[in-house]
Amino acid sequence: MEKRTSEESSSGLLKHAGTVTFFTLLSRILGAARDLVIAHFFGAGWITDAFVQAFTIPNVLRRLTAEGAMNQAFLPLYTEIREKENTAAARVFASKSMGMVLAGTLLLTLLGMLFAPQLVTLFAAGFLNNPEQFELCVGLTQLMFPYLMLVSLVAWATGILNAESHFAAPAAAPILLNLGIIGAAFSISPLLDQPIYGIAIGVLIGGGLQVLLQLPSLKKTGHSLRPVFILNDPKIRKLLKLLGPTLLGAGVYQINIVVLRNLASFLPQGQVTHYYNASRLSELVLGVFAFGIVSASLPELSLSIARKNWGQLGDTLRIGTASSLLLVIPASAGLIALAEPIVSMLFFHGAYAWNDVRLTASALQAFALSLPAVALMRMLTSVYFSFQDTKTPVKMALIGIPVTGVLGWYWSSQLEVQGLALGLSAGTFFQLLLLSWNFRKFENLQQNWWPFRSMIVIIAASVMMACAAWWCAGFGNWEEGPFLFWNWLVLAGAIFAGAFLYLLLMLILKEEQSLRLLRWLKNRRDSA
Repeated sequence: MEKRTSEESSSGLLKHAGTVTFFTLLSRILGAARDLVIAHFFGAGWITDAFVQAFTIPNVLRRLTAEGAMNQAFLPLYTEIREKENTAAARVFASKSMGMVLAGTLLLTLLGMLFAPQLVTLFAAGFLNNPEQFELCVGLTQLMFPYLMLVSLVAWATGILNAESHFAAPAAAPILLNLGIIGAAFSISPLLDQPIYGIAIGVLIGGGLQVLLQLPSLKKTGHSLRPVFILNDPKIRKLLKLLGPTLLGAGVYQINIVVLRNLASFLPQGQVTHYYNASRLSELVLGVFAFGIVSASLPELSLSIARKNWGQLGDTLRIGTASSLLLVIPASAGLIALAEPIVSMLFFHGAYAWNDVRLTASALQAFALSLPAVALMRMLTSVYFSFQDTKTPVKMALIGIPVTGVLGWYWSSQLEVQGLALGLSAGTFFQLLLLSWNFRKFENLQQNWWPFRSMIVIIAASVMMACAAWWCAGFGNWEEGPFLFWNWLVLAGAIFAGAFLYLLLMLILKEEQSLRLLRWLKNRRDSA
């Protein structure tokens, strides 16, 4: 049995996480550019609100069937088949699972297009008060629903490629979605009577490009886009058995989105867009600083469990958790301190007004509170799925739904869009506590996986960093937005000063994971 030291495990994890983070950073930057383009041309009015809700509907199903449930159930089982049988058996299983994905998402797509009016009513009942907005949202939903099939194929390919330690193509895929939307905004939208339909066409173009990007890597690993439609197979039945609770768990999380977006549709005009833009910025931070580590950890966790290497499992979990905290906690603190300057510089132009900036920034601060909890929840959930325990996360999510819904409803009546974001943040922390409490069930897991000292050091350094960044930001005139060059200098200086202070404190306090990261970077430089 192959054994690796903690340092070797850290090096491999950081290498793969670095690949995912690099492409995720590019994707998130382009995603922000995409949102800026939409905000510039369409502002934060009823048309943009209609698009945001229409894009949310297939995306909820995407997160449910594709990047959430499918990958988390598929990857551990694929790894187990490859390790216990052989590569050929794993490839056959992959082809059969592709047939299952295509059949399932085709059915969902047809049903979604047919029942689009009912779905829009479910997601945005407030739009019924504006028939023109409701009809536009229905049309956009029907047009974008085929994106579900395309992105589900990408998620299927991601599971295979990650299991084979190929991370670049899956991580780079969202870049093409953003390019498709941006390109359509400039080339297709101006040609249409209702320009927002051009953005929806860009979504489909981007989805097709994402699928094409996976083909070379799949071929390199011996796979192809050739589905086998056989559902009566023991391995597929096992996958479906694992998928059941996982789909339910992902569905529970999406219920939170449905509830909060529906509440947002009753708020004053434009607040759906404020909520969306704030959540997108928080997801940008998570994608860059956390999800790369989680994506790289899942194959390592699954492999350790398949080989019953419990020491390696504990090392991977401890390193992954510490690495996530090292990056996400300061990022969360920085977003809270610099929310208004960041939103002003990104969105305050074109049809996006100063009041839109204020409301978006307030929601962003509320979302930022939950980022460490989201990152840790993703890491812990990956362990549950690696053990092929898909039921416990579902139970915890079911318990968390009332917390999110009730708090979101109450706080939105007091704080409008910021209250919705606070409700989601509170529900996320509650669910994290439940998952952590039930983590004791894994007796084979090393008990010293939780990096207590690192967490305390990181929190203390992040608070000081945020204070420094907030003080620097006070020199800007944010009501002038991006048109005042001085504001760019102030924002860059605030970010640089905060990051420099944080890194300095990490080195002075000798935080373990930051020193390990520096050693890895030094080894990379020396071997270059």
